[in-house]
Amino acid sequence: MKKWLPVLILVGLMLGACKGQAPKAAREITLNLTYIPNVQFAPFYVAIEKGYFAEHGLNVNLNYGNEADFIALIGSNNQQFMIASGEQVLLSRAQGLPVVEVLSWYKDYPIGVASLKEAGITSAADLKGKNVGLPGLFGASYIGFEALARRADLNDSNYSLNSIGFTQVEALVNKQVDAVVVYLANEPVQLRSRGYEINVLRTADMVSLVGNGLVTNEKTIAEDPELVKSVVDAVYRGIVESARDPEAAYQICEKYIENLVSDQSETQKNVLTESIKLWRLDKDLSNYNDQWANMQSILLDIGLLKAPIDTHKAWTDEFFK
Repeated sequence: MKKWLPVLILVGLMLGACKGQAPKAAREITLNLTYIPNVQFAPFYVAIEKGYFAEHGLNVNLNYGNEADFIALIGSNNQQFMIASGEQVLLSRAQGLPVVEVLSWYKDYPIGVASLKEAGITSAADLKGKNVGLPGLFGASYIGFEALARRADLNDSNYSLNSIGFTQVEALVNKQVDAVVVYLANEPVQLRSRGYEINVLRTADMVSLVGNGLVTNEKTIAEDPELVKSVVDAVYRGIVESARDPEAAYQICEKYIENLVSDQSETQKNVLTESIKLWRLDKDLSNYNDQWANMQSILLDIGLLKAPIDTHKAWTDEFFK
């Protein structure tokens, strides 16, 4: 018995040490989303609630705000992850910010032009001579409209652009403008829910552009690729699961979006349904180089980009295969 005593003592000490160890703390990360809490961000809420981030030892804090502010933080490596549109990635890289898209979320550019059916605007060519309202001469709305118009051989002399802020629905129904630039999953849903018959022209039907995606920076990719891989995996699973069961995804959204349970719930469910139609639910990026090239072309045409850059460095599928 005496010869086994040291062994038993050692085993006891080891078990005691293991018992005393605290579980490894989850790694805190911030994921920056533009705009405000919205059902269109369902994949991120689902990924959190389903534990997809937690499986990788991550605890995610969601932050909402201005896309341009966030991309500056990502580019300087003060933060590591955000959702950004393709044009913001290219414009930021042109300014020396080493941001990189690591997951393609939207397969279709989410911008279009809506008009009341009675206006008879059924093609981009019908916009000639029309007053078009949009939030301003910036961002995805402006770029999406210009891309659509230029593919129809229209230019700034053929139509009048009016900066109306985010009042597209009221401006259109009050006939302050002939047409409005919209997010396909938002204003058209609102208009139809109010009983208006509308026509919608989709930029994606005219030209294929890069939409929203998960963006990080070159330093994070080089120094912490496992983190990038983990975030990409969790986000993609959230996208797929939200599309698979949108009703359950909507219920999860209720935890993150104030006043979502209201008389507008049917409209918001339709917003989610229309959003899902725009998402990339597979990993086929066979035409992605063309989408980036098209985006650069329109940015050069409208003067937001002064010289071409290497679009191949703006994205990677290393973590999205």
